[in-house]
Amino acid sequence: MMLITTSHRPTRRTRSFGHDLERVFPNSLYITRGKKTIQELLMEAYDRGYERLLILNVWKGNPLKMTFIKVDPEDWGYLGYLYLHGIKLQREIGFKGLNPIREDMPLIVTTAKRVGWDHIAFAQVFAELTTGKFVPRGDKSLMSIADRYNTDVLAVIERHPRGMSINFYRLDVTKDRPVGPLINVKIWIMEDGRRWDYKEAILGLKVRRRGRRETEESNGENSD
Repeated sequence: MMLITTSHRPTRRTRSFGHDLERVFPNSLYITRGKKTIQELLMEAYDRGYERLLILNVWKGNPLKMTFIKVDPEDWGYLGYLYLHGIKLQREIGFKGLNPIREDMPLIVTTAKRVGWDHIAFAQVFAELTTGKFVPRGDKSLMSIADRYNTDVLAVIERHPRGMSINFYRLDVTKDRPVGPLINVKIWIMEDGRRWDYKEAILGLKVRRRGRRETEESNGENSD
């Protein structure tokens, strides 16, 4: 599915976040960035057979942004970005030492029940970013969806007071509750122009549209 790493000089919490994501994205791998450039990471991802490169950027000690890059030696490029309000690690939810999923199974992306169109649109975007499969929720249970697509892992888009949340389920671990990590998203931006900002969508505020680089500089985040 994807190769996961961080920006340079990551914090311990960001590294833990990368390991958590390795445990919920099937057949994915977290690696230490070191001094590797984007080009070197892309080549490593390609050599390992991954379709995506995910870079976790840091601000004030916490993960601020998730950058998704398409892995293709002839057509690689940035796909989109998730700007975060915060995260909750698996160990903070009560799960430690989960094993990564080292077998082929789809990541199913769906929503909680009775959510808005914004949540459905984001679920489709998240599936696109991760090479997962979007499945409309309707009135179906998570168990019935997982059984239909022969998987143990689901990413569920949920409501959040300041945006949206992504919660992960590992049905091989427990069928009763999510295992995390819980990711709170305040803004998502796709390179093709699609975007969502909770200040505009929920608060009704006019937000000046900024480019990716300008947004990074104003947030003071570590560069790729």
